[in-house]
Amino acid sequence: MNASLNPNKGNVIRIVIYVVLITVFYLLCMARGTLGGFWFVTVNAMPFLVASIGFFEGPYVGGSLGLYSGLLMSVSSSTVEGAEALVMALFGIFCGSVALMLMRRILPSVLFCGTVFLTARGIISATYYTMFYSIPFLNVIVSYIEIILVSLIPGIIGYYLVSSIHRRFSEEND
Repeated sequence: MNASLNPNKGNVIRIVIYVVLITVFYLLCMARGTLGGFWFVTVNAMPFLVASIGFFEGPYVGGSLGLYSGLLMSVSSSTVEGAEALVMALFGIFCGSVALMLMRRILPSVLFCGTVFLTARGIISATYYTMFYSIPFLNVIVSYIEIILVSLIPGIIGYYLVSSIHRRFSEEND
């Protein structure tokens, strides 16, 4: 009986560690007075962290923890309530599915997915700001390029943290 509980206990501990990691990343990247402002550029490492979790844990865990990270991001966002949660959950499901079918669980794959996500978000935001506020499209795109570049380092750190947590608990289950 005890041997059958160990894999589930390891999975629960791993998920709790991911929840704490997402919370810490949120606090470091989004809270006022922390790392959130590098030269007035917001660090957004959440897509890279959710992509890493999706790649290593699959679409179900990636979607669930993407939902949690999106709920956290909704707290400090001016978007419609829950929109961030829905988008991040779908992104986590997408990354987990892509990892199962197409891509390997390596750093360039995770960085590619996170960068594509932030680029698509930048294009949508640039279109929105151009249409409704008459802000030049290129100015918003340049600001999103800066966000992507500043977010790569925390994204890489998140990838290595997620891969080491996954590796640690995978070895324990074997």
